[in-house]
Amino acid sequence: MLTKILKENPMKQHALLILLLTVFILPVTTRAGTLNIDTLGQQTVEAAQKALAPNSVAACLTNVGWASIETQPCNRLFDIFSGQAGISLGRGSLIPVHAAWTDAPWAAFVARPGPKELVMVMVRITARGPVTAGPLNIRVEKGTDFSPFNKVFGKEAFALVSLANGWADKVPFRLLAASRFHGHLCCGVFTGFFITRYILAHFPLTGSQDYIYLGIPAWCQDDLIIAGLNLTPGKHGYYTMSYPWNRPWQTGQKTYDNLGGIVIRRDSKSSGGKAWVLAFDWQTKAFRKFAGIGKTSLDWKNQPWLHVMYNRFFATRLDRPDDFVSVVAARTLDTSEEIQTLIRLGANPLEILLGPDPNWSESNPKPSNKKDNMMIFKPFMREGFMPLPIAFISTRSADKVRNIAPIPASCRCYAPGSDLPCFG
Repeated sequence: MLTKILKENPMKQHALLILLLTVFILPVTTRAGTLNIDTLGQQTVEAAQKALAPNSVAACLTNVGWASIETQPCNRLFDIFSGQAGISLGRGSLIPVHAAWTDAPWAAFVARPGPKELVMVMVRITARGPVTAGPLNIRVEKGTDFSPFNKVFGKEAFALVSLANGWADKVPFRLLAASRFHGHLCCGVFTGFFITRYILAHFPLTGSQDYIYLGIPAWCQDDLIIAGLNLTPGKHGYYTMSYPWNRPWQTGQKTYDNLGGIVIRRDSKSSGGKAWVLAFDWQTKAFRKFAGIGKTSLDWKNQPWLHVMYNRFFATRLDRPDDFVSVVAARTLDTSEEIQTLIRLGANPLEILLGPDPNWSESNPKPSNKKDNMMIFKPFMREGFMPLPIAFISTRSADKVRNIAPIPASCRCYAPGSDLPCFG
């Protein structure tokens, strides 16, 4: 009967179409024309559960705390995801991932149907509703091919796969939290964990002391150190200068390989302090044994599974920072002026603390005469972004440093020995 009436009356056909649009298409917007974030969140979780299996969601990685839809913030979705999927920030199963305010929101839901399975479905959240990709088993083992991940999850593939595997491997909350800020979980973030623990253990503070960290230059670990020591450029606790990652500092008497930072501990009462230059040992031989790869070439460009394996290698040694971090030079600083000479505009802390390198020129730096032996990373990042940084322990500093730059807004991590970003 209804079909006959609609065929005879085109106006009623039009009215029915509008009704269907109102019922099925428009619920994501309110009558005022603004997005209904709650409805979008419910639809997102429903789409994920349908793709994975009802009540199977074990974790969710999402950028909704920073992303937006049509300029509208999406942070309310945290509550929707928690309520409908049974995940929790406190239990570590709701994992916020940092993003730019202008980024489109997404949520990646993970299920663990078996010990060797880590199944993910990614849901891109749009004003028209959720768009799913997957599901796909993203558990990374030796030799895992990342091509399917890149094809299904696009540019977010490495971030999602590395973070989800870290969560499944029970990476500590503090380390994973810094990785979420960094954008993905890589071994560079792990080095920041070791450096931070070493600083706290060997150079503890009294009530009149605090830290300044100087990254020369900034790289992955800086994002964890900033979080772990609560240092930011805005609080004058973090600075960086440009220095090539794969270049040792070579004086007339000694070559300093694998630079791992400079720490200064300053006391506000005495205005003095002490500086330590650190080195970081990547323990490549131990990693090869752990990964079972012998002396074969490490093809970081075409075998991104190596990154996840290095994460697991580091994760087995989190309570042993002294295996990786050491002090190569130290100096007492008697006055605040001596500290300022290390951080003020035009400073060269390496030259001041280690001695001049005759081959170093700020305008045209020459390579060291000694063959580079920076082990696995040559370079892990492009020049100007990736030697192990320099750290300070200090109460405060109002001065800035020449060539100081904030932490890059987008990750500049590069695969060891390649020109490709580590996330693809």
